[in-house]
Amino acid sequence: MSKHTIFKLGLVLLIWGLIVLTGCSDSEKASKNVENEEANNENSVIMDEQKEEESDLKNSNSILEGLFKDYQEEGEKCKTVDDTIERGDCFQVANSNQLNWYIDDSKELFYFPFQREQEHWQNVIYFEIDDADELSEIRHTVNYENYLEKGNSEAHIEYGASLLENYWYVFSNIIPKTYRQDLGSIAWADTGNDYVFAVGRDHENVQELQLIISHNFGEYKTALKKTLIHEFGHMLTLNDSQGKVDTDLFFSDNEAEWEAAEEACPTILFWGCMEESSYLNQYYLSFWEDINTEYEEIDWESEDHYKNFFFKYEDRFFNSYQGTNPVEDIAEAFTIFVMMNSNDLEGKTEIKYEKLEFFYQYDELVELRTMILENMYDLVIADQEFY
Repeated sequence: MSKHTIFKLGLVLLIWGLIVLTGCSDSEKASKNVENEEANNENSVIMDEQKEEESDLKNSNSILEGLFKDYQEEGEKCKTVDDTIERGDCFQVANSNQLNWYIDDSKELFYFPFQREQEHWQNVIYFEIDDADELSEIRHTVNYENYLEKGNSEAHIEYGASLLENYWYVFSNIIPKTYRQDLGSIAWADTGNDYVFAVGRDHENVQELQLIISHNFGEYKTALKKTLIHEFGHMLTLNDSQGKVDTDLFFSDNEAEWEAAEEACPTILFWGCMEESSYLNQYYLSFWEDINTEYEEIDWESEDHYKNFFFKYEDRFFNSYQGTNPVEDIAEAFTIFVMMNSNDLEGKTEIKYEKLEFFYQYDELVELRTMILENMYDLVIADQEFY
């Protein structure tokens, strides 16, 4: 029984007592003792239930305090480790013991139309991110009024704004600012029935990246840290230092222009031609160049086409979403690189583990991994809340 229910019942009993004590007839007085006894018995039951709830709450708080204490002690030991990989692994163990932590190995879905059908996505509100890493006042897009006309309330949009602030709080505390300099805003979008997080370019300023969160998502849940790291993987591999955005091409719907740009690009073409030394290009050369011809022949309107391709090369992917394209592949592999202990790679021969080894060849990414894992710990300890 909830405390809210207890309060309501207590109020009813109080009113009943006032009726009994004012202006009773003789016959009413005869049954007065019985009625009072029933009320007292019910009140006693309520009090017992309330005490039981309070006891459960104390036990729950005691368990939570114990978990925080254990977690803090583990993290304090990690902070004494000097080697970057070992320090990261230490925090990985501490985090995986206490936080909602999992590696996505699902291989049930093979049809992801939202990767190609995004015309209906419309940003409704957004916050700009200033140099101090603070969010601006809420900004309305040209789609704001249209969203209201669909029957959505301003209160719902305000709720969306509060969600953006909550997600930003977690994201900005976990991901080092140095590695997201191109991120200029965070937006809340009407995505129809699609449940998506996304990274895109701000159409008002295509030099800046934008983190987009669907209106279908509610409060931050600990399992979503994986998704936030995945989206950061896109920022890491698609920022301006990795490949300059081609502004004219970005806004072009002309397929001939895209085909010409692709032919002229000696590496990978995304929003522009990626640098030869970029993480994405080097990843592509290592893990996609030999299967790209078959990949290009996939009919994405047929679920079986991609499914057949995936299972033919299953040893290259941890989950079915990872194999949909190189851009999603490297973001998902980066996520697993952060969340998996380096010791779990020993003795593994499948190509999907080679993809994790790929990141270990970059000292800056090894350091970044440790920073993210340690930042998770620091945030939990500072707020006394498991994220």
